[in-house]
Amino acid sequence: MTAKQRSALPRWSATNATRRRYDRVAPVYDLMEGLMGLWFLHRWRSRLWSRVSGGRVLEVGVGTGKNMPYYPASATVTAVDLSIAMLERASRRARTLKASVTLAQMTAEALAFPDSVFDYVVATFVFCSVSDPVAGLREVVRVCKPQGTILLLEH
Repeated sequence: MTAKQRSALPRWSATNATRRRYDRVAPVYDLMEGLMGLWFLHRWRSRLWSRVSGGRVLEVGVGTGKNMPYYPASATVTAVDLSIAMLERASRRARTLKASVTLAQMTAEALAFPDSVFDYVVATFVFCSVSDPVAGLREVVRVCKPQGTILLLEH
């Protein structure tokens, strides 16, 4: 989301409230997922990402970058999140993993990409936090190529 788009939002909005919440919890977010991640979430992430065979990929809601270990080497990945603090953590993870990914701040409801550009759009554990999930899903469909694949993993 650009500064112009952000300034167009009402002073209080569900999107701004969500952004502030994720900015606050970013430093401890990975710890909060803790045992659940160790027990089964990594298996779910692995299975989901095994379906991505390459091409242009958009990850909506990258968070701290938990999916980065599963990015296929053959993919060109762009990952977005509404929280700058989460993106900073994702950027550190990308450097540590030497993951090739372009990170950008934007919301699921306002993806700043042309129509039909991604071969895959992936979102894991995101849409429960999207203020307007229907608008977010419409955006996902819009940016995905007609013959592309949308992969969602939710609680």
